Amino acid sequence: MDVSSTTALPSYSNTLASTKTDTSAGIAMLNEANKMQADAAEQMIQSVTEATPPAPVPPEGTGRYVNEMA
Repeated sequence: MDVSSTTALPSYSNTLASTKTDTSAGIAMLNEANKMQADAAEQMIQSVTEATPPAPVPPEGTGRYVNEMA
């Protein structure tokens, strides 16, 4: 009976648990980074819409006729 392979089981389970913890931490950091990026994008969009003045209304008759000279 070979028992050498059973002595490695505790270290394997510790490695597996450590990998799961590392993966969970990485996913949490990624989610937080995505949230921060979305907040920054929303602030940029709001700043552009607030800074852009409305287009001026042209005087009556503007843009209806084209003057041509040859």
